[in-house]
Amino acid sequence: MSVLTNTFSELKPFWQSINNRWQQLSQREQWLTSAALVTLFIWVIWRGLVAPLSEQQALAEKKLAASRAQLSMVHQQAQQILSLKAAGATARNISNAPMDQVVHQLAGKYQLVIQRVQNRGEMLDIDLANTRFDTLMDWLTMLEQQHRIKVKNIQLESTDTSGSVEVQRLQLERG
Repeated sequence: MSVLTNTFSELKPFWQSINNRWQQLSQREQWLTSAALVTLFIWVIWRGLVAPLSEQQALAEKKLAASRAQLSMVHQQAQQILSLKAAGATARNISNAPMDQVVHQLAGKYQLVIQRVQNRGEMLDIDLANTRFDTLMDWLTMLEQQHRIKVKNIQLESTDTSGSVEVQRLQLERG
């Protein structure tokens, strides 16, 4: 309490000098100074409180509008998924495994004999032994549907065996 009393007693001369100066001003100067102080006070309140709050409110409203738009899009996608499920559609598994690994694994499942694979970045050149046409098409379809691996170029030649083809050129790429 004594610290507070000391502080007020030290400020007493300061306030007395301010009061003396105020008394020396004419009534018109006092009015102008009061108007300036009130204007300054209002401006400080505006810049310090009102303007930042209104900026924050505008930013919050923009975020809210963006969130509502995103929610609307999610609801539309959910409706699409539900309608596709009702129509009997199923999800496809898409793999990100290396292309050559996927090609070899599926070739084994389809009993295809790969003689050579040459990796050219995002493309594979593949040499296959003679195979049945329907097996080759099933294998290529599975590569595209489950692993996004598409045929870029293919050249087939018929063989003496019915239903078999010679794959002269096969280029695959991930799409």
